[in-house]
Amino acid sequence: MNKRAKLVVIIVLVSPLILSVIVYGIGELPRESSPKTQLTFMTYNIHFGQGMDDLLNLERIAQNILIDNPDIIGLQEVEVGRVTSQGVDMTFWLAKRLGMYYYYSNPYSNIHLMGNAILSKYPLILQEAYELPSDLQERLFVHCVIQITPSLKIDVFSTHIGIRTENKTAQIDYLLEKITDVSKTPKRVLMGDFNLVNTTLEIARVLTNFNDTAIEFGATYRAPIDYIFATGYHSIIDYHVVTDMLPDIDSPIEFGSDHLPVTATIDFS
Repeated sequence: MNKRAKLVVIIVLVSPLILSVIVYGIGELPRESSPKTQLTFMTYNIHFGQGMDDLLNLERIAQNILIDNPDIIGLQEVEVGRVTSQGVDMTFWLAKRLGMYYYYSNPYSNIHLMGNAILSKYPLILQEAYELPSDLQERLFVHCVIQITPSLKIDVFSTHIGIRTENKTAQIDYLLEKITDVSKTPKRVLMGDFNLVNTTLEIARVLTNFNDTAIEFGATYRAPIDYIFATGYHSIIDYHVVTDMLPDIDSPIEFGSDHLPVTATIDFS
C-alpha cells in the first residue's frame, strides 16, 4: 500500500469531515473553459449527494465533477432543503462551488423534492421545466437555452425517466414531442438517467431524433442507463464514463453517488 492509500485509510478511521477537507479539497475553482465551439457535457445522477459508502458529501460530488471540468452539466436526483440532505439546496451549493450558472426544478407535487438541474459556465437565456406523465413518482425534465457565443446557442435538456415499465413509453414520447415544440435552435443536447438500456424500443425512439454520443464516438465502455444524446453538431470528440476518482485508491470513498459521471465532448462548429 503506498503512502497516499495509507493516509486515506487513517483519515477514514478518524473523521469523515477531515476526509472531506484533506482528500477532496476545498475551494478549488474550475479550470478554463474549452474552446467555444467544442464543449464538454456531463450527466450525473448524484443520488442526493449520498455515495457508495452511504455518506452525504457534496464536496465529493464537486470533486468527481472537476475530474473532467465540464462546461455544461445535467444533474438528476437533486434535493433542496430536505432534512435528509441537511437542509442544503444542492444545486445552489454545487453551482457556487463550481462557479457556474444554474437552473433547478422539481415536480410541484413531489414531496420528496427530487428534481433535475442544469449547470453551465455560459449564461442561461431561457429556463423552464415540464412534468412528464406518471402514475407513480412524479418526473420532469428541465430545459435551458445556453448562450455560448453571440452566434452560438444550444438547447440543453436534463431528465430522469421513471422506473415503471408502463410509464416509460409515454414519458419518452412526451419528452420528444415537447423538445420539438420548445427548442429554439437545431443544436440540442439531451442528457439524463433514462432507466433504460440501449437495446430497448424506447431508446430506439429517442434515436429517431438524436444521436447517442457513445455510439457516435465508438466507445468500448458505456454507462448502462445514463445517456448524452445530441443533434445539430459537427462531431463527437470524446465520450467516456468517469470510473476512477482517486488514482491508486480502490474504495467506496471515491464515489459521491451510486451512479458514475458520463462525459461527452461535442464540436458545434
